[in-house]
Amino acid sequence: MEGDLDSIQKIFFDAMACGWVCNVLKNIEVPQFPGSKAIPYEKGPFKVLDCYMTNLNSSTGTTTIWFRGRPVWVMHYGGRYKKEAIPFLKRCLSRAYYELRFYGGRGPVFMREGEFAYVNRIERNKFSDFAGEETIFGLNEMRLGYHWYRGMSLLIK
Repeated sequence: MEGDLDSIQKIFFDAMACGWVCNVLKNIEVPQFPGSKAIPYEKGPFKVLDCYMTNLNSSTGTTTIWFRGRPVWVMHYGGRYKKEAIPFLKRCLSRAYYELRFYGGRGPVFMREGEFAYVNRIERNKFSDFAGEETIFGLNEMRLGYHWYRGMSLLIK
């Protein structure tokens, strides 16, 4: 694997599919950031660290990918979700990751399941430059939470 965007994107999907959405990888604590958790992933010359913090129903985090010790890609995210929306959120994200479809690093543009609806409003959708906001709605279109996200490649063009 090389440090090109296609290889970096493949590593992103691998790491995310094993991380928070399905809990294959073990969380670690980051002593420099009290209350945070991180999910590390390594494959060949790539390292990925998804570091996040939560407080009640709010969360924020950063996912960084390194190639041979140099940062090459980053995503920042934050928002809040009610507890009952979290399992559905994980299913939305895992769908995109397992299908290897990039929707700003989050779930598909739209997904409905039972009483829940997921909407991803993508502003920019290149793996090298992306931004948007996802929202989950419950019955009667009640908003159960959201996350904004943005990120970019750190490679020189």
